[in-house]
Amino acid sequence: MGPIYFFLIIFLLKKTVKDGDEYERKLFSKGLIIKLFSALSIAFVYLFYYEGGDTIIYMHDANIMASLFFDDINVFSDFLFNGLIDSESGSVSNWKHFFKVRGLCNNYFVYRNDERAFFMVRLMGVVAIITNGSFIASGMVVGAFCYLGTWKIYKLFVEYYPSFRKQLSYTIIFIPSVMFWGAGVLKDPVTLGALGFLMYYVHNILKSRKVLISIIYIVIFSFLIISIKPYILNAFIVGVGCWLLSNYMVKIQSAVFKALIFPILLVVSIGAVFGLLSLFSGDTGKYSFDKALDEAALVQSDLKQDYYGGHRFDIGSFEPTLSGVLGKAPIAIATTLYRPFIWEANNVFVMLSALESTVIIVFTFLAIFRIKLLNLQGVLLANPLLFFSFVFSLFFAFFIGLTSANFGALVRYKIPLMPFYMSMVFILSNYSKLPKKVQEVLPTKGLVV
Repeated sequence: MGPIYFFLIIFLLKKTVKDGDEYERKLFSKGLIIKLFSALSIAFVYLFYYEGGDTIIYMHDANIMASLFFDDINVFSDFLFNGLIDSESGSVSNWKHFFKVRGLCNNYFVYRNDERAFFMVRLMGVVAIITNGSFIASGMVVGAFCYLGTWKIYKLFVEYYPSFRKQLSYTIIFIPSVMFWGAGVLKDPVTLGALGFLMYYVHNILKSRKVLISIIYIVIFSFLIISIKPYILNAFIVGVGCWLLSNYMVKIQSAVFKALIFPILLVVSIGAVFGLLSLFSGDTGKYSFDKALDEAALVQSDLKQDYYGGHRFDIGSFEPTLSGVLGKAPIAIATTLYRPFIWEANNVFVMLSALESTVIIVFTFLAIFRIKLLNLQGVLLANPLLFFSFVFSLFFAFFIGLTSANFGALVRYKIPLMPFYMSMVFILSNYSKLPKKVQEVLPTKGLVV
């Protein structure tokens, strides 16, 4: 099934760039082919190098879902639309339809104790039906979805900075970790793809393009993200809020006022993200402020185990309180963005990640040196997309740094921020090369002016 889906996906998705120029069509095809080969590679890595892992378990459970589709459509539909919620009691049941599923499939779900992981199982159950349960073909489908979302991010940056369209392909599409870990049957490709589409449709609304259909897609992709990794949506909303505020601040002529309002925005953003955690508690309970901090402390401790070959690091223990987590913010952010260091690498995968981190460090220092810290506020406030990328990356890195304790997990978890952070530091480090036209930095149609 793998080869069939390889060519089928290329045939179907190439039509999505039929309106682009020759450069874009070639770029899209090249990136898509690499992404599909990455899906194949990651399948082999988990099968023969790790000899197991979450991607294998997702596919195991997804094939049970696919079997239920053919054997008992009612049970399948119950799992698909209600998850682990028992329709009679209205509560979560870890053994829902156990005897019926065992009787039909001679097996049961491994991820029955994790609602977010089981949501991924539900998604992959649909994919498994389409791919006839093929592990490699399913990985290619997920990788293609991720690639489309990443392409949306690329197109957005090119709209604002067209003179860098070639370089942006390397800071968004061809980032090695994003290309490799953004494929296969994993949560991270799904959330990155959904994030790219969410960004695209939110921008449509800001630009007054296809508002109604964009709202519908925003709801769908927001639901997809919050069902798998809600902290991504937290960071995204805070970033969009800063984008909107800087969008209007760019009209302010007073440099003094801009300098004063910049730190205020960051403080407001910090309050907003914790407010969002409390807001989610009204619907789910488990994302309340206190429980989110407890979960961060628990997960950070749990991930120190040898799940990825013992490639662990430690940012230190912290209390599940506001002061406790904020005290870890600098080291959590720095760890996410710039580690592993080269001397911390002890296998080929960690070494590749370390080399990528070294490139990020170099571009970060170049950006700081060329822009100067005193000018950074003004540049970010004059460029809403860069300001969004800055705030989103910091908050996302903060969450990841708190809840990761080994490099195997870290390199996967941080891929949704990589296109934004890498593009931001590249543009800042080459800011003097931009044309002086304000229209290139700030398109003038719609609400983004």
